[in-house]
Amino acid sequence: MTRKIVAKIGMILHATEDYRKIYDSLYDIFGIEKDKISLDKLSGHFGNPIFMLSIEMKKKYAEGFLKKMVSIISKTQMTDILEDLEGRINDATLYLRFSKQKFIKKTLILEEKDPIRISIYTPVYVKKELYSTYRKLLTIK
Repeated sequence: MTRKIVAKIGMILHATEDYRKIYDSLYDIFGIEKDKISLDKLSGHFGNPIFMLSIEMKKKYAEGFLKKMVSIISKTQMTDILEDLEGRINDATLYLRFSKQKFIKKTLILEEKDPIRISIYTPVYVKKELYSTYRKLLTIK
């Protein structure tokens, strides 16, 4: 694959959640090192700590991440993603949400509530090729 790819991972961690478990899962599943992870501390409504975790990957690093992600997602879930590409792509960026709780257990399960948000962008210069481009990206091995 010779495409320019940018992949981003983002999630909100509450004071009751152990960010080290997320670090461990990111490393165990995707091989993402701690120094690639940005962790920003914010204050919640009642002054409780909230952390914003984010990672941005580009080029070959993003391509490797994408290959690993595609290999982990179950065939059923991948079928669901591919069938709903129109609902998951906005401004030429693919958005996926996975369960944070299942992620800690080293699995990727689609979920909208309290998710790990993953966005994948690759330039598409011909609008009618948008969905076919992402279909190809999600079927790489």
